Amino acid sequence: MSDILSQEQIDALLTGFGTDSGSSGFSTDSTQETSEVDRNELISSTLGLFFQQANSVITTVINKKTTFIVESCQSIDFSKIKEKIPSVTLSLKLGFKTGFEGDCFLIIQKKDVALLSDLMMMGDGSAEYSEDHKDAIGELFNQVMGAYTTALGSEMGIPSSAEPIEVLEFDIDAPDIPQDDSEMLIVSLEIEEKEKSYISVIVPKAFADQIVEKNSSTASSQKSSGNIGLNMSEIDELSKVTAFDSGHASDFTETNIAGVPVNAPRENIDMLLDIDLDVSIELGRSLLSIKRILELAPGSIVELDRMAGEPVDLLVNNKVVARGEVVVIDESFGIRIVSLVSPEERIKSLR
Repeated sequence: MSDILSQEQIDALLTGFGTDSGSSGFSTDSTQETSEVDRNELISSTLGLFFQQANSVITTVINKKTTFIVESCQSIDFSKIKEKIPSVTLSLKLGFKTGFEGDCFLIIQKKDVALLSDLMMMGDGSAEYSEDHKDAIGELFNQVMGAYTTALGSEMGIPSSAEPIEVLEFDIDAPDIPQDDSEMLIVSLEIEEKEKSYISVIVPKAFADQIVEKNSSTASSQKSSGNIGLNMSEIDELSKVTAFDSGHASDFTETNIAGVPVNAPRENIDMLLDIDLDVSIELGRSLLSIKRILELAPGSIVELDRMAGEPVDLLVNNKVVARGEVVVIDESFGIRIVSLVSPEERIKSLR
């Protein structure tokens, strides 16, 4: 099959060709029972979107190409999880405020948490695991969840919002999360210049049922409005249409969703570059009683907690990111940066 759909094939898809009951290429009526294969495909594609966002967000944050690929989706089997994830693990609880009810659980090795956290703090990835890394990995995946909920609304028509990530100890031999009829995803993790590893996502039955139900509702909505629901193989074919000629290839970078390569624009990160942030300079602080504040008048002197000549703080969104010395530029005050706050201090400030 050609990598590019012909105009005839595109026209056929757009005009609803093959949508009769005998066609297996399009989504079925929501009242029809979903087969196990279709169910696993829906779970893979819906959570695969999470890992597509993770590819983009984590690559940007740690400045190393990161690739998550969903390798399988099946009924839960802790022996297979242990086979892929043999060492001490943590559980990241992925919860939702709106969109879904309940939680999924991302199982990840502590060595991978240490690796990602150290790279996030501009290290070389060789740091040993510490409790501080829980805060770092939680903040990293909070960013992923934010991108994921946005994508769920825009790409799958499932408006949602996320709860803050909870990072918990996890004993794979005595798991304290739902097991009956749960599904699991095995996901490979590759970080540039680092050894390949694996994580797993445990999807409780109630959560998996919601995925199927919401995808069916979306498909029914599309059908009633004259749109066509496509299965994953057809989405794969359509994605190839976006494979532009070599003159545009440099504008795109490859990511993965449910193990399927997808082209995504590199300039997505450029959308963030024009966002305004509050930047302030803090000369010092003082603790005053209400009585003392009411007594302030012109000429009053307030003593600060900083020595003369000491660097002042530069804050971005009320978080200290650098320190510097005050200078005067064309009759205006400015600050000359003399030091940056260490990555460890920045992580601690996120608590």
